[in-house]
Amino acid sequence: MSNSLQSRTFVENLLAPRRSSASPWLTWYSVSGERIELSGRVFDNWVAKSANLLGEVFDLDEDSIVVLDLPAHWKSLVVALAALHHGATLVDAGHDDAQQASVWVTAQPDDERIPSSSEILAVNPAALALSFGSDLGPVAEDFNASVRTYGDQFYPSPVTGDASAIATNGDAPVSLAALFDTEAKAQGTILVRAQQPVLSLLPFAIGQWAAGDGIVLVEDGMEVTQRLRDGERINFDYRPAD
Repeated sequence: MSNSLQSRTFVENLLAPRRSSASPWLTWYSVSGERIELSGRVFDNWVAKSANLLGEVFDLDEDSIVVLDLPAHWKSLVVALAALHHGATLVDAGHDDAQQASVWVTAQPDDERIPSSSEILAVNPAALALSFGSDLGPVAEDFNASVRTYGDQFYPSPVTGDASAIATNGDAPVSLAALFDTEAKAQGTILVRAQQPVLSLLPFAIGQWAAGDGIVLVEDGMEVTQRLRDGERINFDYRPAD
């Protein structure tokens, strides 16, 4: 592969150092009152199960395009890293290449924007939902019902660093190497408000996880109290660039 960056397992390199850790990796707060804490070990387990699902059901590889049509949420971050395990390119629903997507990940499987050629992975964001529900439709794969049946470990094949990881309209695609080869400064536990698209949040989250930080992700519209800050030992608030 003379003109390509060396093949690596980028997501594996991110997750492996904290795979045995019981310390919080990602904590989710919802407006409805959910608090979901995922340690490094539990987060890795979710990513592995999701990567196994994506590989076995949809045959994802480096040529695959995945529309991640979900808000910033712990499940959308899990699915994003699972897709990147396979070297797939993540785009949002408005991207020029969305109509060529191999898989469309969504909480609305009946969305008219989804092309007939795309397979659908339906995700119910509710933490305790054991199935998507009655609105799944006849063609979508039910993430909630299926993901727990897949293996707790994922054995990735190396993917090339110059493979595209994130593509957004108006910007050059971000390669896997650029996305994961980060030198972020550790800042302690970071509060992130889920107001920006998940693909905008993902590079920051990867950088801070690599630095050893935990992230507290708060659903848009939820009040962040001093009690929450003290309880989670928040050191820093992330504010996306304008």
